[in-house]
Amino acid sequence: MAAPSAFSDRVENFCRRLTDRRIDGSLAAAKGTAELLRQLVTSSRLNTPEVMLAEVKRVGLRIQAAKPIELVIGNIVRRVMHIIREEMEAEQEEQDDDLMARAGSGDIAAASGGSVGGLSKAFRHPFATASSRTLSLHNLLDQGASEEGEASSTPPPVAGSSGGRRHRSPSPSPPAQHGGGGGGGGGRRGSFEQQERKVPKAGQWDRKQEVIDGVNDLIQELKDIDDAIAAQAVEHIHANEVVLVFGYSRTVLHFLRRAAEKRNFEVVVAEASPTYQGQRMASELAGVGIQATLIPDSAVFAMMARVNKVVATAQALLANGGVMAPVGTHIVAMAARRHSVPFVVLCGIYKLSTLFPHNPAVNFNDFKDPADLLPRDHEAVGLPRRIRAETLRRMAEEGDEWRSGLPPGLPELTIANPSYDYVPPELISLFVTDQGHGFMPSYVYRQCNEFYHRQDFILDKRQLDQLIG
Repeated sequence: MAAPSAFSDRVENFCRRLTDRRIDGSLAAAKGTAELLRQLVTSSRLNTPEVMLAEVKRVGLRIQAAKPIELVIGNIVRRVMHIIREEMEAEQEEQDDDLMARAGSGDIAAASGGSVGGLSKAFRHPFATASSRTLSLHNLLDQGASEEGEASSTPPPVAGSSGGRRHRSPSPSPPAQHGGGGGGGGGRRGSFEQQERKVPKAGQWDRKQEVIDGVNDLIQELKDIDDAIAAQAVEHIHANEVVLVFGYSRTVLHFLRRAAEKRNFEVVVAEASPTYQGQRMASELAGVGIQATLIPDSAVFAMMARVNKVVATAQALLANGGVMAPVGTHIVAMAARRHSVPFVVLCGIYKLSTLFPHNPAVNFNDFKDPADLLPRDHEAVGLPRRIRAETLRRMAEEGDEWRSGLPPGLPELTIANPSYDYVPPELISLFVTDQGHGFMPSYVYRQCNEFYHRQDFILDKRQLDQLIG
């Protein structure tokens, strides 16, 4: 019991750090979540894919509840669950191929194999493809052609030789697959009723190592996000262009630095009040030899007429093609639309969410410290010095009741310091991701189907009930 307890403690510690805002940024939250889930799937307790899926969802929902604004946590959970489901589907297809091979004599098996083409097999298993992606019209025809070629050039398949396609449920034990000796698994001469039950074996799941390898690949993908996006910089930044950026972004900075290796261009940087991180951005760009001009946020519309392209980043990419972005980005996007300037968003695919803006789980904003706008001792927000001591004493003694006896004439000023904007898809021209290609907002639904399983689009059943109720 020590190991489960230690893992639970690690999960709770990670959740506390998320709640206390000691984990800064979506990438750090995604990496931490992926590493926890890797530790979970390697646990010896998870011997079946069904148990593994349930545990991944349970732990993922616990982490997501610690900071709902970080949608990347749910995205990583969906990616891991998609990896597990892919291995289940591949295992299921291997079993089906094995059953077809053992259906009768060699002639019958060959005739059956010739009559079931690639398209038919694909539709029989809607998510079974020869690649690591979910079935789509694009790879459906490719699969049909490839399997037709395999059927004409190779003998009928034998047990365990399906080439690693996707599957749905656990496989029988190896002795039963090979039809030879070994304990357990009676009825080896072709009892379809026993074969179709596909009861998981008592030991470790055969595909568990493939799942672990898939999670390792996901973690490596997160480590290489900025480099993968920056590799496409020269395709989007051209010579003598003027590029406008808003505030500071590590991804955008890396992207522009890579483009500067082969292109000469100028960058206009909006300072992004109240954090003024644009000042840091302009300083670092100038430090690497890129000509940078720093402007206040109020000058964005005036400068947009001179700009050739806007490059921005996002906190989350929603299923309708809109994004959650740093506050102030919406104004920049509207100015770009007014002047017909392309608005390009750099976004790692790990930020792709299956949720829509109207989904109850989407919490659009997080509010930062009001002191970033006005200090707490400012006369407009603070208590006058002459009554501060008395007020603090009453607060301590009377609790909430002290408010009813406040002296008249105190300032009634509320300060709101939101973190994010919502930018609708009609204001976005192009997404550039770490997958090596750009796509328009109208293509986002395809990306959701590529990287997530449809059963996992909504992780929490209560959210689904709210949507359909």
